[in-house]
Amino acid sequence: MAVAEELHFGRAAQRMHVVQSAVSHQVKLLEEELGFSLLERSRHNVRLTVPGEIFLPEARDLLRRADEAMRRARASAEGTVGRLAIAFVDNVLWSILPPILRDFRQRWPQVELTLHPLDRSAQIEALRTSVIDIGIMPSPFPGHALKSAALAAGPLMAAIPEGHPLAARSTLAIVDLESEPFVLFPRSMNSRILEIIVGCCASAGFTPRVVQEAEQLHTLVALVSAGLGVTLVPQWVARVQQLGVIYIPLDDLVTPYELIVAWNPNTDNPAVANFRQLAAGIAGQMLL
Repeated sequence: MAVAEELHFGRAAQRMHVVQSAVSHQVKLLEEELGFSLLERSRHNVRLTVPGEIFLPEARDLLRRADEAMRRARASAEGTVGRLAIAFVDNVLWSILPPILRDFRQRWPQVELTLHPLDRSAQIEALRTSVIDIGIMPSPFPGHALKSAALAAGPLMAAIPEGHPLAARSTLAIVDLESEPFVLFPRSMNSRILEIIVGCCASAGFTPRVVQEAEQLHTLVALVSAGLGVTLVPQWVARVQQLGVIYIPLDDLVTPYELIVAWNPNTDNPAVANFRQLAAGIAGQMLL
């Protein structure tokens, strides 16, 4: 390209910061490899042959694409382009996950995000088999040779129908809910929230009377709004106003609900570290 653009071996050598003989040798090697002449040389003149004129824009395009390939590969190594598959339990959609995704897309717009709502056990299997890159799930730590870090922790709060006699209270004890109908996750889900609720009720000396089950937290909250019963939700869920629902702290509920970010340490996706750092910072600020 330098010789074709300068039409002078000496100027091309200066431009390339090499000796003129090296330029001549490389052009000769290229012509031998192609099997035809790219340049016509005389004592005072250098000009492109017809094949050379055809080859020059192709050579420019090859070099441009090579530069672009290196740029994209470098960006991929830095986690600024590529793909990131994220799985999550549904309660992180309430206030925690949306701002994380929004800020991530603003900072790394060329990283394609795919989202997968999965329960904890499905996330662990998907991480183990590298189907997903990031899992946002409740503690405890997943094991299975996976890595994890704390994301958010907070108490569960009582969700009470608006207008209920308990809704006027500033705080409740778990035993205050003993006679109330509960709407809860089915036991088959092995939900950490359900595990905490059942355990705390047992410590208070009763078993929650379940009148309706649902697999999604937003469905449970809607059932509370409809007056079908009460339930317990994470602190960040209570920060999102829901029509017909009052959220009340439980002063004797000592077991926190904890979320973690988990990943496979064998991943070669650098966007994983970028997501973890961003998520930790945003979640930490939100829950202050």
